[in-house]
Amino acid sequence: MKHWLRLNRLALVRTLGSMVRTPVNTLLNLLVIAIAASFPFGFYLLLSSVAAVTGKVPVEPQLSIFLRNAATPAEIGKLKEQLATDGRVAQVRFVPRDEALKQLQERVGSADLMAGLTENPLPDAFIVTARLGASSAELEQLRDTLARHAGVEEVQLDSAWAQRLERLIALGEVLLQVVVALLAAALALITGNAIRMQILTRREEIEVAKLIGATDIFIRRPFLYMAALQGLLGGLAACGIVAAALSWLNPAVRDLAATYGETFLLRLPNPAEVAVVCAITVLLSLAGAWVAVWRHLRRHH
Repeated sequence: MKHWLRLNRLALVRTLGSMVRTPVNTLLNLLVIAIAASFPFGFYLLLSSVAAVTGKVPVEPQLSIFLRNAATPAEIGKLKEQLATDGRVAQVRFVPRDEALKQLQERVGSADLMAGLTENPLPDAFIVTARLGASSAELEQLRDTLARHAGVEEVQLDSAWAQRLERLIALGEVLLQVVVALLAAALALITGNAIRMQILTRREEIEVAKLIGATDIFIRRPFLYMAALQGLLGGLAACGIVAAALSWLNPAVRDLAATYGETFLLRLPNPAEVAVVCAITVLLSLAGAWVAVWRHLRRHH
């Protein structure tokens, strides 16, 4: 056990010394790993930030039915009866024009909103919540049907954008999986190529070690340590790049959200996510290094 620990300690010290002696190559390798890992990680944080917002938005499609000022009680009653029996409708709420004006004044926060008007300009309205899971075609058909009703001035389809946004996020998650798979393969190939170049520079040393009886594990060990260290430092650098980029974007995102009366910021990576990213970059780097060393040793057996 002591001998094994001593061999690993020597390999680690030798690897660190090699990285210090070639700072330019080491830095370039770390930057390549960091950039390759930062793209999917940044994409993941963007998706999770947007998904957190959509989780607070009601996704039930709603229709706002604005009535004509000349609509009769009979027409309003007939429309209400039609909505109550329509299977595409889950809930109906009637909003009188006076209540709508009061809500508008509370939202705007101005008691003098109607100071320059002689009458309430808002119409009576129905707020209709459609059945959850209704298709876009069904919602558009319901909107067109209600728009043709006597006494109806206009029908607006609301909240459908939330469903579309959820579908876009789902598409983004699939794209993220594709990007992660491609960049994972690229990261393994990049690390494997870097280790292969180091093997070529130390080929004579490896051949001499094989002649005096060195095992494959002994020869492989320093290269695996090199790959693991590069993966760890590259993963940390990737997290730093992503955190810096999101911090740079957040002021603009905050100002944009403020124009809509909302508070929104892109979230930064947490320690658990940093640990996962570093673990993934280390494993991919080790995989690339293992294949590169295995291919070289196989030629000398």
